[in-house]
Amino acid sequence: MDPIAERLVGKELRQIYHKAKYDAVLVFEDGAITAWTEVKVNVSLGNNPLIVQEVKRSEEWYTIVFTQGDIRISRVAVWPSVECFTYGAANDRILTIIDRGEE
Repeated sequence: MDPIAERLVGKELRQIYHKAKYDAVLVFEDGAITAWTEVKVNVSLGNNPLIVQEVKRSEEWYTIVFTQGDIRISRVAVWPSVECFTYGAANDRILTIIDRGEE
């Protein structure tokens, strides 16, 4: 299983926001993803929290699937950043997982 997926499946999405002009941040209950590439959000907000059901990874997209939709993060790096996105654990500041769009 993908190391980020191992940490995300079963976790609640708590917040989505722009950190800077090009950065999108997805905050989960025990960590966060910062993306420097295109992020597509397709979720329905209702009475239930957004819980990660599955994570799919292809050459072009990293897709986080919820029961109420999904969020897709592009795996095509945009200059000047060589990283597509990073995952940082809230309870372990040393743990950072970087995706550079390589399989």
